[in-house]
Amino acid sequence: MTAHRLNRRLAILRGKRQSSFDPDQYYLEAAPRARVARRIRVLLRRGSPVVLVTPRWTQTRQFLDDLATDLLVGTPAVECRTLSLAPLEGRTPHQAWNWLVQAVTEFCLLVGESGAAWRMASRQGFRHTLKTLFERAEEGPRRCLMIHGLEHMHVEALRDLIEVFEDHLHHREGPGRFNLLLAGSIDAPHFEFAGLTRLVLADPSEVEAVETLVEHLGPKDAGRLRDLVDVVGGIPAVLDVFGTDASASIGGVIADRSSVWRALGNLALELRRAWELVSTDDTAGDRLLELAATSESLPSRPSDEALVRAGLVVTERGSTRIRARMLADLTQLE
Repeated sequence: MTAHRLNRRLAILRGKRQSSFDPDQYYLEAAPRARVARRIRVLLRRGSPVVLVTPRWTQTRQFLDDLATDLLVGTPAVECRTLSLAPLEGRTPHQAWNWLVQAVTEFCLLVGESGAAWRMASRQGFRHTLKTLFERAEEGPRRCLMIHGLEHMHVEALRDLIEVFEDHLHHREGPGRFNLLLAGSIDAPHFEFAGLTRLVLADPSEVEAVETLVEHLGPKDAGRLRDLVDVVGGIPAVLDVFGTDASASIGGVIADRSSVWRALGNLALELRRAWELVSTDDTAGDRLLELAATSESLPSRPSDEALVRAGLVVTERGSTRIRARMLADLTQLE
């Protein structure tokens, strides 16, 4: 992981030397994704828990892997591990309890501390075992378990996890040495408790999106990359496709808007399916068409929540806009 990140950072430095970026780097203060990363690093080094709302196609694991590397080499160092809850899709609360206890045990290197199997058959047993693991984890080095994909976990098991950790924070003395970062596309009231910071992982700005492409492709003509970003926006999964599998299609995409969907392959099918599902609701469908018809932000409405969950729009400071201009093309595709 560290070597891969180093290679990508070297590619960025080569791009800067060849004037692919503003040499003064003023954009860092306005780059939303980099700003969130800096904020999280500060919070986790202080021992403060974080809930990170991650829209669909945000490439959460890649973001957290980079964050974990930064935390490991910084001061004070924090050992981090990313844990995807995707394997828990469709699992019962009992299955989620057992799986989660095993994952926390392995992360904290507390072999033999997971408790008897019969304890996992009840909510009380799960909570007691998890509480014990959190207490033992405080005895080790500074650590943070970055759990992402919360939307895949059964809501009862997720609520148990949050309540046990909240109780752990309430009873420990000082900032502690064990911490959690919880990331997912869902946002619910039970994610709010004392000491918790809630952040939203925004899409990259134009300059950040160009930087992402340079990480994959190396230094290229900055104008050409900006033209591509103007077409496809800053959706991380889309940028990754054009930085890897569809890198040879960049020129065609810039010249022909319809070719973007052929280049995206399976990701295009996911985007189209999300659009079609939302459009089955008349209110949400009409709102989506309204947002697609303009490049400007419009005042937010309660119905926008469904569009945000679908990953098609973003809401900022009371305004809503379509997530990327290319998504408006879906109204024309057959």
